[in-house]
Amino acid sequence: MIAELQRIADRLGAALDRPVAIDDTQLRQYVYTYHPSGNDPAREQAILRRHAGPDILRWITVHRAPERKGAFLLPANPAIGMTCPRWAAVARVGGKAVAYIWVQVDDPELAESRRRRIEAAAESVAEVFQRQRHIDELRSLSERESLIRLLSDDIEARVRAVERIADADIFRHEWPAAVAVFLPVSGTGAGLGEAERSSLSAALESVRMTLPARQTLSLVRQNHGLLVMARPDDGAVPRHTLDQRLAETAREKIELALSATGPFTVWAGVGNACPQLTELVASYREALRGAQVAASLGSMARTVHHSGLGVYARIAQLVNDQPEEVVLHPGIRLLIDRESVGAPLAETLEVFLDNAGDVARSAQRLHLHRASLYGRLRRIEELTGLDLGNGHDRLVAHLELKLARLLRLRQPYGVDAAGAASTGSPALSDT
Repeated sequence: MIAELQRIADRLGAALDRPVAIDDTQLRQYVYTYHPSGNDPAREQAILRRHAGPDILRWITVHRAPERKGAFLLPANPAIGMTCPRWAAVARVGGKAVAYIWVQVDDPELAESRRRRIEAAAESVAEVFQRQRHIDELRSLSERESLIRLLSDDIEARVRAVERIADADIFRHEWPAAVAVFLPVSGTGAGLGEAERSSLSAALESVRMTLPARQTLSLVRQNHGLLVMARPDDGAVPRHTLDQRLAETAREKIELALSATGPFTVWAGVGNACPQLTELVASYREALRGAQVAASLGSMARTVHHSGLGVYARIAQLVNDQPEEVVLHPGIRLLIDRESVGAPLAETLEVFLDNAGDVARSAQRLHLHRASLYGRLRRIEELTGLDLGNGHDRLVAHLELKLARLLRLRQPYGVDAAGAASTGSPALSDT
């Protein structure tokens, strides 16, 4: 695309014998032409920085440049370095501005024939963008289809997907790759609509644009997005650290993008890198599980790597693999049922077990006197039939309470029984 834009600029510059530039709508420079008459300070700075300054952007906004039809004159403004006026035109695709053509002139008067040349050049630029849009849409569709197959359970489909990716040369399939999953959770419990998925897709694409070509793939599914990251193992920095950093950057961008559509919290999970692209589905499942665990618990970082899940990785795998076999201990279920009407016994037991049975630390965490804590613990033993002095019973209780959170039978940490601060996060699933 850049080569085509350069040819358009060169032809127009030669026809008018004037300096020409083509910028995007934020005045980031695509191409420019050389001219022996030189440049004014504003043009020199734009060439050096590859974008115009904010003063220039404000100046064109004052003169309603984005709304102009046909060739128009942008007056000089020496105070911002624009000592020469510009004739310009806006290139549009589907009625939307996509680029500006700028022609630096000494005399603001311009013959009608020369104005038509500028307008014709703008139409040519629009045609280039239209063709590029079609190419991008086809590329995006091909990526999406390949990635869907790559994440399927069918090994033959995954092998064919890798072959297709290699043939299209759209991804560094020879490098180890990992998946990051981004799970937006609405404060109102609402799912992702078309607008939210569109914002999620755009945010993922903006992250990809900051990285080298062919090192990422992205996909938006029903309730989450994902980013595939390829990089060679150089050994200087642990792979999982680099992947987690990139995932956190992407998570922040996605959360910012979604803030315009509603109150969303975005949780991210990162899977382990796979040496073979046909094995990428394993990294995807780890990443999805990590994001779901983080959202269910609410007590972890917003971005978690699978290697940092600890015992939760095992528990979550049990929930996913054999959900029909997960039956809670009846005594623990009783505590959870009472928790829904404000009784704090389940939380008391969990804090006590999280602190390895340390009464002092547990009482401090719960803002209780030790005597009150002892009283609650006795009541818990009476209701559950468990002996909290017995290691086996403690393990059962601790495991059951964590399972309950992952099954969404309990609210995330920091949420009251009525769900006042509920994240509305979904129960664990591989779909």
